[in-house]
Formats: sequence, C-alpha cells, structure tokens
Amino acid sequence: MQLPWNTMLRYLRYDPRWFEDPVRRQPGSAHLTEFRAAMPVDWRLRRHGHWLVADPPGAPELGQGWKLHVSATSRTSAETLRRSLPVLRDAGVRFKFLIDPAEVRELNSKSFSRTASGKFITVYPPDVTSFHDVARALTGALRGCEGPYVLSDRRYPGSRVVSYRYGGFTTRFRLQPLGVRELLIESPDGALVRDTRTPYWSMPEWTTDPVTGEGPPPAGTPQVAETSQEAATPQEAGTPQEPDTPAAKRVLNGRYEIEGAIAFSNRGGIYRAVDTVTGADVVLREARPGVEVGPDGLDAVVLLRHEYDLLTELADSGFFVRPLDFFRQWEHSYLVEEWVGDSHLGLIVTTENPVFELDLSPERLTAYYQRLQRVWLQLADAIALCHERGIVLGDLSPTNVMVTPDDRVRVIDLESAFHEGGAPGAGLMTPGMVTRRALAARHGDRRTDYYALGGLMLATLIACQQNDMVDHALPLGLMAEVARDLDLPAELTSLISDLYSEDEELPDPAVLRRRMAELPFDTAWRRPPPLAHRLRPEPERSADLHERITEVLDGVVDYMKGTATVEREDRLLPADVLVFETNPLSLAHGAHGGLYAMHTLGHEIPDALLSWTLRRPTDHSALPPGLYYGSAGVAWSLSALGHRDQAVRLLREAGGHPLLHAEPGVLTGAAGHGMACLRLWRDHGEQEFLDRAVAIGDRLTAEARWEDGRAHWPDSADRVPVGYGYGASGVAMFLLALHGATGDGRLLDLGLAALEFDLSHPIHSTSGVLSFPSYAQSEGPRVRRHYWDAGTAGVLTTLLRYWDVTGEDRLRKEVDRVLPDVRRKYTGLPQLFHGISGLGNTLLDAYEFLGDPELLGDAQRAAEAVLRHTLRRPEGVVFPGEQSLRESCDLATGSAGVALFLDRVRHAAPGRRTNRNFLLDDLLTGVRPAPQDGS
Repeated sequence: MQLPWNTMLRYLRYDPRWFEDPVRRQPGSAHLTEFRAAMPVDWRLRRHGHWLVADPPGAPELGQGWKLHVSATSRTSAETLRRSLPVLRDAGVRFKFLIDPAEVRELNSKSFSRTASGKFITVYPPDVTSFHDVARALTGALRGCEGPYVLSDRRYPGSRVVSYRYGGFTTRFRLQPLGVRELLIESPDGALVRDTRTPYWSMPEWTTDPVTGEGPPPAGTPQVAETSQEAATPQEAGTPQEPDTPAAKRVLNGRYEIEGAIAFSNRGGIYRAVDTVTGADVVLREARPGVEVGPDGLDAVVLLRHEYDLLTELADSGFFVRPLDFFRQWEHSYLVEEWVGDSHLGLIVTTENPVFELDLSPERLTAYYQRLQRVWLQLADAIALCHERGIVLGDLSPTNVMVTPDDRVRVIDLESAFHEGGAPGAGLMTPGMVTRRALAARHGDRRTDYYALGGLMLATLIACQQNDMVDHALPLGLMAEVARDLDLPAELTSLISDLYSEDEELPDPAVLRRRMAELPFDTAWRRPPPLAHRLRPEPERSADLHERITEVLDGVVDYMKGTATVEREDRLLPADVLVFETNPLSLAHGAHGGLYAMHTLGHEIPDALLSWTLRRPTDHSALPPGLYYGSAGVAWSLSALGHRDQAVRLLREAGGHPLLHAEPGVLTGAAGHGMACLRLWRDHGEQEFLDRAVAIGDRLTAEARWEDGRAHWPDSADRVPVGYGYGASGVAMFLLALHGATGDGRLLDLGLAALEFDLSHPIHSTSGVLSFPSYAQSEGPRVRRHYWDAGTAGVLTTLLRYWDVTGEDRLRKEVDRVLPDVRRKYTGLPQLFHGISGLGNTLLDAYEFLGDPELLGDAQRAAEAVLRHTLRRPEGVVFPGEQSLRESCDLATGSAGVALFLDRVRHAAPGRRTNRNFLLDDLLTGVRPAPQDGS
C-alpha cells in the first residue's frame, strides 16, 4: 500500500533524513499560555497526538454524542482560544484543542484530510441541554471570529466558526487487515459500528439533529451542506467517491454546468464543466476561505485570485493555461480556465518512454526524444518570458506541464509564482525540482526555475525515480547510467547537468535555446543501444558485481545497527510512513522485516534489538493476523531467528483473530496467514498449524467466485484484485503449498483456476509487452503494473512454480508470454514491493527454474540499477524509500527488501531455490525440466 502523496508530505517536515511522525513534535507555547492563564489548576491537561485534552475535575467520560467544533486559522487560534476558555471553564465540559498555531496551519492546509480540517477546538457536552448552552455561549463569545468551514459538520445557527456533528468522544477502534485503525461508535443495540467521517454532513441513522429536529436523510439521498440560503458548492454537494452524483451536476455563476470532479483537496475541488454560454469545455478550480496554503499559510481564496491575476498577465504568451473567469458563489471562489486536455508531462513519460515500453528501436528513441525536445524548448521560452516580466514561477513539475495533442505546452498551477519584489506565492515546491536555497527561503528564484527545467528534463530522460531529496548526486548518477545504456548524446547530459545545479550562473536564454535546438537526436541512434541487447553473465563482471554487493550488504547491516533507536516506542528502524500508521513490528515496515533481512545475510541480531521487539504488544488489538503486516509474519520471523516457542505461541494466539478471514490475499489476508502456518508446521511439526492451514484452504474453496472456469476472491471492498499481494495469484501460491503439504489434488486444481483468472486480465503495451492491472475492473483507464505486490512480477512468481510442479506445456508458454515485462533494468524505485528489486527477485526465480543464463544477466543488470541508488552515510549504507523522499530500512520500500534481492544475486543457480521472500518452495514437488543447453 502507498499512502497518498499529500499524506506522505506531512511526514517530511520534522527530519531531513527519515520519515518522522508529526505527533512527536513539541508544541509551542502560544496555546498553553492561554490555557494556563484562564483555567483552574485542578483541570488536568494531557497530550493526545496533535491535541491537548482538558479534563474538568470529576466529569464523567462519555463514549459518544453530539460534539461541537470551533474553527480558526493559525493567525486567529490564540485569540479564539482565549475567548472560548471562559465558556468551557464555566460549563465544566471536557474539550481538546490543537497544540499550537503551527498545528492549526497544518490541519487547515491544502494537503490535510477534508474530514478533519478546520477543527481547532472539540467540545464534548454531556447532554443536549449542555450542547445548546455551550454552543450558544461560544457563538456569542466568538462573534466576528473567522475560520474555515468544517465540511463534516453543520454550523450552529448564528455562527461562522461553531459547528456540530455526532461522533465518538473517546477512542474506540478496531484494526483493519493492514493494521490501520478504524474508529467506532456504539449503536442502540450495542453493536460497534464505524464512526463515519465524511467531507459532507451525515449522521447515524438512530440520531436526531439537536438543532433542526430532523432525522438522517434516506439512504442514497445526495448530501448537501446546510451552510447558507444559497446553493451549496460542488465540494459539499459531491464526494470524491461519487463525483458524478446528480447533486454535483449543477450550474455555477449562471453558466458553468458541472460535469464531474477531477480531484478534491482540502482547498476545494477541481471540476470539469461546460460553459453553457459558449459551449466550451472548461475547468473550475475552487478555493475555500480559511484554508491555509504553503509554509506561510496563505489564504486559499487570496492565493487563487493571485494566480488568476498572474495567468491573466501571461495569457498572451500561449505557454500558460488561459484564465476565463473568476467569481464567488456562496463563500467559495472559483477560477475558470480553458480545458487543455488531461495529458501532462508525467503521464507522457510513464506511457511513452521507450524504456518503459521495452521498445528500444532507433526509430522509437528518436521520435520520443524529438518530441521531448519540442516540449523542453517551449518550457525554456516560458521561463525566459516570465523572467523578462519579473515573474518567478517557483514550482514546475511534470504534472503541471500539460501537453496538447499537437505538442503545445500549457503550464498550469501557478500558486507558487510571484512578481519579484511583490507578494509571495504559496511557497509550495515539488521535491527534486527545487534548490536547497529556495527550500530554506521558502520561495523560489530565477535559478530555481532553471533548476526545475533541468529536473524536468532529467525526469523525462531517466526511467527511474528522479528525486534529489535524499542525495543530490543520486539522480545525476542515474542519468550517467542511463546515458551509457541508451547511448544518449553527451550534449544532452551536459546541458542537464548545467541546469540541474545550484551553483551555475543563470543561463543566457538565447544560448540555452540554441543548445536545446541543436541536440543531435536526428543522428543519435543508428543501431539499438546497449540496453536493447541481452547479456550472458561473464565471470569477471560477475565477480566484480558480487564484490560490490558484499560491501553494500555489510554496510546495510551496519546502518541498521547504527540507526536502531531502542529508546523509541513507535519504531525501531527508520522506515516508511506506514510504520506509524500500522504497527512497529511487521515484516513490511516494522522491526521484523529488518531483523529477518539481517539474519538472512548471516549476521547476528543484537540482543537489544530483539529485546525491543519482544517488549511490544502482540494481542489482537495491536497486530492484525496477516503475513506482511501482522502477527503471522512476526511469527515466521521469530521462527527463522531461532525463537521457536515465541513463534508458536504468537501464531497459536493469532488463530482466533477476528480479522483472520477479512481479506483473502497474501499481504494482509488469510492466504498469507495460512502460509505462515505451513512454515511453522514444516519447521516444528506442530499439527495444529497444518490443521489451520487446511481450514483456511477449505474456506477459500467455499468462498471462491467463478467466472468462465476461473476462480477469484473479492476483497473486503468487493473489488477484484489481480496479482500476488492481494489477488488470485497470491491465493494460488498458498493453495499450491497446501497441496504440497497434503497431496490434495483439488487444491491444485483450484490454484490453477485462480492463476488462470489473473492470467486472463493482461494489458498490452503499444509494443506488445504484457502487463497486469491492480484490479480486474476499473472505472478509469487500467494502469499497467510490473511489480511484485501488484503486477507482472508477482503473477510470474506463482506461474513459475505451478509450471514446475505440473510440467504443463501451456503454463510454460504462459511463462514465455509473461516473462518479457520483468526483463527490465529500470523502474520507478529500487524497492522490493513495487520496484526493481522485486522484478530482479522474480528474474532470479526464472533463472533458477528455467536455467537460461541470460536471465541471470537480466538480474545482474537489475542489480546494477539498484546499486545506483546506494546511499553512503556515517552509519553505513541505506537505500531511498518510498518516492525516494527519505532513507528507509524496511522490507517493503527500503534496504531490507533490497538486501534480500542483492544477496540472491550472489547465490542463485539453476535448480536451486534461494528466494527468501516468505515462500514455501521446500513444500513444492514435481518434475523439474532439465536446464537449457549451455547453462
């Protein structure tokens, strides 16, 4: 699982090297000063995450009810708290407030959750009488105060900042299979149900609105906020899950008919619309007052007007999206822009790059780079024109450069642009596209614009993650590798290096344009580049690679030991943000992924690190039961580390987990749990675990859904995932292992039917290469996935083993059909779950099963690409994690998973089974075909 980009950004602000949980930040004094000045000493104050909770003496703690919210901005929060405290003190009600103004700005920011934004103070009245008394008193005390509208609430009559909704007063939760927590409230019959938090007004079916006396609307009724006598805005009328509901199809400003939502953020929606006056397709961008954008917390409405003015000034250039209108409806403001299509530069790179398409013919390379050349020239001209007019763009990224079907560039999203010497822009900047100097200053400059141009050229050039946040040298090193592999012109790499530098002088626009125009793409390729050729491993090259891998792996272990923090409770090793959202023990992101990798590499686990894991809770409320995110994986790791009794006890207790059958797949579901049961049965002879695995197999058999003779299992959201991590290929892997343990031929047949389901959902590239989607059905375009957790590598992992066990010719033909997609050197990231290490691991599987030495050559190429991401630090060696934003040690996204692949490169051989990514190859039997000649 990958969290949304905006969520990940929140974990970047508190440490330059590692993802860090924002709740660890110490609060400023502004709000605490107000509290201590107004509240009696017998009120207890305690911290709970982003909040300070105030408990009056002797007040009972209630579970749920009608709560009040007070909104504020970071500029008004201290004053708002000062006015609110006497009301709350005299009422004697429990309440909480955000720790300081910086946290208010964070929760009001463009990137924060729309369901939580704006809630500065939360009040927990004990009954309806108290609810009204406190609400009326706050309404009077806060008259004239301003804050963003709370989308999940209704405003209390007469107030712009006091609102209300029904929900939990105390934290009651249940785990989800991934390990994240779902908040709960209690229905009148005593059942615990989800505490639903939507970005529009909703209420439980058993409640009555304490203000209007109304009950909840009938199921399926479009939700509209009670905000004004005027019509609600599209953001309140539609949800991101239902952007095309009838309520969203309305006319704004008397002429713009909303067709649907393109995207939502806390700032407001982006909508596709038709101008009913002209008939033209347009885009509406919405801004909500009180939402704070960028490091200085600029008001979203002011910023949108600022952007409209800049676009108007630049409209004559032809390089920027043309603004058509700016208006206000109800409290929200809208910028209307021409529709320029939905193809941005980032999409072109991922769908048309010959390296991604595995089509490295000279003709394809020439056409691709000549198209990029036309785009680069226009961007250079756009930057030069802005600078002539004293405008700094401040933020350029692949997704805000739109490219029309005739290859005309239209730059969008100028919220960070500004006139030199004038009002600043938002100060938002795209990682990898901004100088360190601009980051420190919190706004761009002319050099940053050219740096971003170099970053854009680099991003379109290389076929892997281009991001300099962990190390500026990393993308340039990758560029050098790609340049050799593709025979890129030296003039191109030299130009990018000059632009992608903080220290170079500003380029002369005319000279820059000439250098771009003269790039020799028309003569660069006379024959396919080196990357297009297959390689057999050579002893000397292999020995050098093994030596470098050994040195890197020793450094990986040193880094883990050097950065482990046993004093912390929330994580042991630097890891992905999901370690904070799930649990600190899991294989995927927690401590056991790192410890298992350390053990696999032959290193002794320091006692302090093992002790840290053994101190953590492992009950049903702490860990889900799955393999990669829960107790089954922890048990597998403990068994591998030699701690049999602890492993057996943990897995035994996990057998009664209420989430055991919530999902079917390997990563979080029953199939992965069943694989751990087979592992401990095989290792320790515990019959109960084989019995449990058989029971899981029986249930999967009963719950299989059939389609044209193929079997699949929907997930808990009733989607049909494809692939190893969540889909039928992973379930098939478990069924194959269970067949190996029991000899039950029905399991083999069901597993084959499941594998065939995934194989029946291919996506073909323009060059004919076969990939797989994440889901069998999709409302939008199906995205090709190449990876292990979802995509080709995972499907092939299972397919190879079914062919090995059955020896069926048709499966061998499927291997040949699927294999080309994983024969890649470059993907977006180096990681195991969805990166080049996962593909390389599958290539080594194919080499061991098929015996073709060229497959080992492919895996060695993948290893070379992975090694290009090596980061050397004082503690040792580490690899960049998700989106290359921070250093990470975890199994899913960081060094532990990379290490499992690199270690195999040194040991793989035909007929061996060296995959240590939690498989059961020792349970599989069958006739193994002889290796190919010459192997």
